[in-house]
Amino acid sequence: MLKLRKRCGSIFKICFTRRGFRYKVAIFIVGIVIVFYLLIIILNVIESNLDEDMNSFSIIFQGVPKDENVPVLIWWTPFTGDSGSYKQCGRNICFFTDQRKYMTDPRTRAFLFYGSDFKPTDLPLPRLLSHDWALFHEESPKNNFLFSMEKVMKLFNHTATFRRESDLPLTFQYLDNLESLTSKKYFVPTSDKNKNGKTLAPLAYLHSDCNTPSQRDSYVEELAKYIPVDSYGKCLQNKELPPHLSDPMTNMISPEIFHLLAQYKFNIAFENAACQDYITEKLWRPLTIGSVPIYFGSPKVEDWLPNPLSAILVKNFENPKKLAEYLLSLQADDNAYEKHLEHKIQDKISNQKLIDAMKRREWGVNNDPTKKNFIDCFECLVCKRVTENFKRGLKHASPLKFQATIDHYGCPKPVSNFTMKDDNQNWWPELYDKAIYEATAMERLMQKGTNYTATDFYQEVINLLENNAVR
Repeated sequence: MLKLRKRCGSIFKICFTRRGFRYKVAIFIVGIVIVFYLLIIILNVIESNLDEDMNSFSIIFQGVPKDENVPVLIWWTPFTGDSGSYKQCGRNICFFTDQRKYMTDPRTRAFLFYGSDFKPTDLPLPRLLSHDWALFHEESPKNNFLFSMEKVMKLFNHTATFRRESDLPLTFQYLDNLESLTSKKYFVPTSDKNKNGKTLAPLAYLHSDCNTPSQRDSYVEELAKYIPVDSYGKCLQNKELPPHLSDPMTNMISPEIFHLLAQYKFNIAFENAACQDYITEKLWRPLTIGSVPIYFGSPKVEDWLPNPLSAILVKNFENPKKLAEYLLSLQADDNAYEKHLEHKIQDKISNQKLIDAMKRREWGVNNDPTKKNFIDCFECLVCKRVTENFKRGLKHASPLKFQATIDHYGCPKPVSNFTMKDDNQNWWPELYDKAIYEATAMERLMQKGTNYTATDFYQEVINLLENNAVR
């Protein structure tokens, strides 16, 4: 019996010992798993922090490119004034320069163009398969109709334009933030505007570019036959600004201008061209100061208004006379008028699409110290993509494909803002048609795989015109 107890005790001890060993092993394995997952979390946090900084640049040093494993990116149309510097974007490093001598450098991977300076007679040709083209163009199509052509847009791999479909949309380039839409910094109550009506017209018009594809002056001139308009600036001028506010480039964001225009119930906000998502300070300024914008421009502007009634859209009225009649009815009805100012009076923005888009916006405007500017973000975008393919090339892996489409910029042919049809009396449609031939000429010459001269290009355009070859 005693022997049996000793044997059982020994067995129990062995079992306990073995169980303790297995327990320790299990604890050890669990510990390793926990440490492993903690490392993953830490690495993800680090990577996330790097990714959050992917759209901000820091200059490492300036000089000449020495590292053979860093791609060279050339501003073919000088825009940043950078003759040569290494810039870091998150984990990516690129050498940026506006020096064309690096065109044949084997490390060169991308050419960056500022749209207004893009010329079909001055291109980095012949174009190698390893060369990406990147377009930065926040300006109106009136500056260069070539980007309204699919044949031109498909030449680019990376884009930053006002279109929401762009790789880096610049749709809100003139909107500081959502808070500016609800702020009452410049807001003038309706009762005070009514008093101002004794000396001021109901509408203010401030433009100094008097010959535009949208023909805005002709519309305003007709509108003024039915309702008074105070016209500042150089176009249809009947009121003068103080001399220190006469420069259209500086007064665009001047507080003095804001206070002046805020006295009016309505501000005429006509873009110089009607193109999807091309929305400028013409709209955001009256929304910021609390005057109702009378808007003509982007056909989908409703997508970005703070509230459905935040702007009065010209396209909803048969003609200037009908628009004037509606404005005069609002002039006499404060309650109806204030329905258009919900974002100011009620501090309300109901457009979730606008709210979400502004939250996603990576860059700031007007030297916002909390964010990078959109030029840095554009360079960073291109650097990130090009660096990835540069590394893939070193490993003999297939490159990632990036391709722009007509939706990254393409604007329609200018039409009359009265009839919304072709206007043969307007010379802007002629420039648009000319760009059609230029785009075809450029495509044909580039397909030859060699450089070409300005003489070659214009001769090709003449040949196409003579043969009516693109109709």
